[in-house]
Amino acid sequence: MENTEKYIPVCECEGEDFMEIPLESDGTLSTATLSAYFPGVTGLKFRLDSYSPYRALRLYDGKFHAPEGSWAGHKFYCVHPKGDKRKLEETDCKPSKGYHSMNCTDLIVLGLPYQLSETQMREYFVQFGKLVMVQIKRDASGNSKGFGFIRYEDYSSQAKALGQRHYVNNRWVEVKIPASKEGYYSKVPHKIFVGRLTEDISEPDLSKYFSQYGEITDVFIPKPFRAFGFVTFNDASVAQSLCDEDHIVKGVSLHISEANPKSDQSRDKQVSNQQQYMSSVLTNGMLAAALNQVAYQTQPIPYQTHRTYGKVQDWKRRVYDM
Repeated sequence: MENTEKYIPVCECEGEDFMEIPLESDGTLSTATLSAYFPGVTGLKFRLDSYSPYRALRLYDGKFHAPEGSWAGHKFYCVHPKGDKRKLEETDCKPSKGYHSMNCTDLIVLGLPYQLSETQMREYFVQFGKLVMVQIKRDASGNSKGFGFIRYEDYSSQAKALGQRHYVNNRWVEVKIPASKEGYYSKVPHKIFVGRLTEDISEPDLSKYFSQYGEITDVFIPKPFRAFGFVTFNDASVAQSLCDEDHIVKGVSLHISEANPKSDQSRDKQVSNQQQYMSSVLTNGMLAAALNQVAYQTQPIPYQTHRTYGKVQDWKRRVYDM
């Protein structure tokens, strides 16, 4: 039967609105297309009627094929990996993690021109997104202290503002997370571990896929190939939001987790080993020196005989090695 459908209705969870997803020219649905709209999805399922059990769609070579040769008359639901908290049967199903699920924080703006007003400050930073707070710190006399705070409504705007330099009223200013919160963010891993890689997935493939979640600073796949890789984000919160999820890249389900198998623990162990080695060297060196000194002081003193005035006398003379 010839398949004339160009779009099929897909819903992430029952009870939500359906989205029409475009099909390929050969009538199949690409996993890349599906994951672009529903990140983390690993399959599709459908029912013949409301009383029938779910049926899974056939996935082959990175493409979903129509059930019994036709997409018509069916509605499809996303399938998530086993153990995923998002279950299709729940009506309060949560959307995939991304910028919209991250929490914003106050950002400190350093080096502000002293003549700058809050209105001018808002006019500049609103280009990155909607602001919910703009404040310039002032002294008791009302004069600017040269710094202030801003807060965005959504996380993507905050990420944009943090990801570049700013030139405000002929002066470079710095936007950063306040020091009181910086310690926490610096300890949160920026890197994710990508498992289940296949050899046809390259570093550019990972970069292209994961860049939809945030700015990427590095992508690394070890050589020789070992079926895993690493992706480092500029923002640690983005990296954390992707952990414990599965993502489909080029038709392959990849598992994401934190990339901290060795980190500080191995480094501390290495330092400890170095300290033990140096202690051993010093101890053994001091012990060897002490033993040599004892051996030198207790070595036997040779005697020689010497004839004087017709008498044989014992003449004690220490013999030193020259």
